[in-house]
Amino acid sequence: MAANGARLLLADRTDADLQGVITEIENRGDADVGSVTADLSTREGIANLFDGVDERLGGLDVLVACAGVGSGPLMEMDDEGWRYVLESNLASYVACTRHAVDRMRESGRDDCILILIGSISVHIKAVGESVYNASKGGVALFAETLRKELMPERIRVTLVEPGAIGSAMQPFPAEERAAMMLEYKLLPPAEVADAIMFAATRGPGVDVVTLRIEPLHQKIV
Repeated sequence: MAANGARLLLADRTDADLQGVITEIENRGDADVGSVTADLSTREGIANLFDGVDERLGGLDVLVACAGVGSGPLMEMDDEGWRYVLESNLASYVACTRHAVDRMRESGRDDCILILIGSISVHIKAVGESVYNASKGGVALFAETLRKELMPERIRVTLVEPGAIGSAMQPFPAEERAAMMLEYKLLPPAEVADAIMFAATRGPGVDVVTLRIEPLHQKIV
């Protein structure tokens, strides 16, 4: 997006991670990229993010909601743990979407889009991922219903459902992730970015409703 002239505001829980991404983007050339350090599982984090949106961007035409944390089986998690997963993976999407739509309505544009990152886990239903799947299943139903609600306002909604991605969210070291990407067992993150960019750059009359993308050898159990 930066390479195509977008003005960006990125959010993450830790400033070190954010600055690493921003440095990488800026090293590729001119870019207008800002950041907000915020935990989007909290109301305070959501408020900080959209204060940053108003201050830095002065409006909004694209939201990419992709906050996410993994989980274990329900009975191996305490109440704080499973609630944090639902707050991070589902409640943050609802809250960010609500704030984004308020700003999109003010813009008067007819090409605004909400891109929500779900997961193919809701189709696989792997053992040990009950809480995670509950959160991502909620995102899928939220996106599919919200699309109908916002259609009269010409605000589009896209659900992207990636398979296993070779990101730091995987419980493997970087070297193992790199090897698994070469074996087509994990998606390179750039492929997911391309899918997001495809949805974001369609014309205002085109809505990419659901885009499922997975590695050739996606684990299905």
